Amino acid sequence: MRKILGCCGHDCSRCITYLATTKNDDTLRKQSQQFYKTMFGLDIPLDEVNCLGCHSNNVFELCKNCPFAKCASERKIAECSECVEYPCNALAEYQEKYVNKCNQVTRDCGNGINE
Repeated sequence: MRKILGCCGHDCSRCITYLATTKNDDTLRKQSQQFYKTMFGLDIPLDEVNCLGCHSNNVFELCKNCPFAKCASERKIAECSECVEYPCNALAEYQEKYVNKCNQVTRDCGNGINE
């Protein structure tokens, strides 16, 4: 599978929410739902666990107001990595904590949720 990158560098093609959507797989949706409940205390309804990546019209609810996507759009670039200020402090901190580290296939956040 080819990489599908979000503005922040997140590899959507390995994201469990993305895969649940593209495969229409409720088992994966439940896994992603549990991830957000365990890691962030969020109780997201199963029917809202859908995303086709930040460059699509079907963006996961938590990402709809993504400051990195907004900034990239304002600068008329596709990804943060195209920016002359890359990586800004906010993005570097976000990437350190989350990008391609959690809720991904073949990754483990220490919570036993991921494959």
